[in-house]
Parts: sequence; C-alpha cells; structure tokens
Amino acid sequence: MTVLLVAGGTGQAGSAVVREALARGFSVRSLSRKAPPPSVALDGVEYVSADAATGEGLAAALDGVDVVVDTLEGRGGAAQKRFAEAGRRLLAASHGSGVRRAVMVSVAQCDELPIGYYRSKAAKELVYREAKLPTAIVRASQFHSLLDSIFRSTERLRIVPSVRAARLQPIDVRDVARALVDTASEEFSGHSMRTVSGPETRPLRDFADEWREATGSRARVLELPLPGTFGRYFSEERNLAPGTEFGTITFSEWLAGRGEGPANLF
Repeated sequence: MTVLLVAGGTGQAGSAVVREALARGFSVRSLSRKAPPPSVALDGVEYVSADAATGEGLAAALDGVDVVVDTLEGRGGAAQKRFAEAGRRLLAASHGSGVRRAVMVSVAQCDELPIGYYRSKAAKELVYREAKLPTAIVRASQFHSLLDSIFRSTERLRIVPSVRAARLQPIDVRDVARALVDTASEEFSGHSMRTVSGPETRPLRDFADEWREATGSRARVLELPLPGTFGRYFSEERNLAPGTEFGTITFSEWLAGRGEGPANLF
C-alpha cells in the first residue's frame, strides 16, 4: 500500500487531503508540529510531529513514505520569510528518505501580486521546480472559507465588504484536496504545475449578496474602490485563471453545508 504523508495535515487543506487520501485507500501519515488530541484525530491516520522550518524530526517522519503532499502554510511575516527554506528542508529530507515524488499546494496567480504571502508562495514554487525528486505544484484559487472570513470581518459594523470591479473564482477545499490526491496518485517525472479553480467566476458583489442572504445578515454590502497595485490587479483580472475550472462545489452549496469538514482558513 502506498504511504502518503501530508505535511501540514492538521490544517484546512491538509486535513481535507488526509480525508480524501483515506477514502482512496492510501496509508496516510499526517505531519505537523504538534499531533492533534485524540478527540479530533481520525481513525486510520498516523500522526507524527516534525518541524520543516528547522528540520527537526523530518527524517523519522518521512521514513517509509512514498509520496509527500505539502500543504504547509506560512502566514505571519517571520513564517513567510522561512517558508521557502522550510520547503527546501522538506524536499531534501524526502529525497534522502527515498520518497518518489512530492506535490505542493500553492495559490493561483501568486506571481501576479507583490505581497508577502504571495511572494512566499512563488519562492517556494521555485524550490519545488529545482528539487532533485519529481515534483508537482497545484495552484488553487481562493477558498470559499476565505470569502466567508472577509464578509464576516466587518459585520459587527453592519457592513459586508466588497471590491468594485473584482471578479473571483473561489473553490471548495474538498475539490482542492481531490486535485492534490489526483496528482499524488500519478507516476510522473520532472516538474509540473497546474491550476484549479471553482465552477463559477462572478463579481465579488454577487458572492457578498449570496453570503448575506444565506447567513441572514442585516449588514449592507459596501462596494469599495481599490486603488494602486491592488486595484489594477483586480481591474485587469490578473487574479483569474480562465479555463482552469475544476471544482464542482459552488459557494452557495458551501454556505448551505459550511458546518461540514474543517473550518480553518487557507
């Protein structure tokens, strides 16, 4: 049986990959700094502790692993600075342990916007493209949960924020997990990249209205102009990746069942 290790297996994307891989019959190992408490641990998953940022515990965690799916995140400023190097350490340890291939989740169009989070993703992609073992990068558009967090962020002020002229193609994390496990299941050589997005591309205002109706919010949708680099990014639609529709779960369907599955942010 193929042993698949999910790096960051307790986060939102990682836990979705763990569930998807289990359902497909993989032997699943989840790597994180701290193992989850037994009350939330999934049956059939081996949880191991290691730190990709320092390399501590990686060799032991990767022993006997065939495929790595990397869903690790670097959200804070310090973590973003170490993000690419953590990927390098993970890949070096994987190569040394005999891992056959590695798959990384990234963000769609991350090389189109010069902000720290996107830059860290692009830097890590470069590490994967230069790795000694076969690698694949799966770029995903924004998760439905990210839209939810944006809309909730100012609800206490009776405002649901939107961006004028912005269109998005959000995707469900379960669809992203499906794409990652699809890729991990394939025998491949060299280095490749694909982008997956949700089943619909619509103005952000449409998603805001949909969220407001589904949640019963009495806040009003406020469309804001976005100047400068961010404004051009959305007005020129450089955030979109046409022709990459992969997901099947719409935002309204996610809203209807948002109590299902992990709720952490991408």
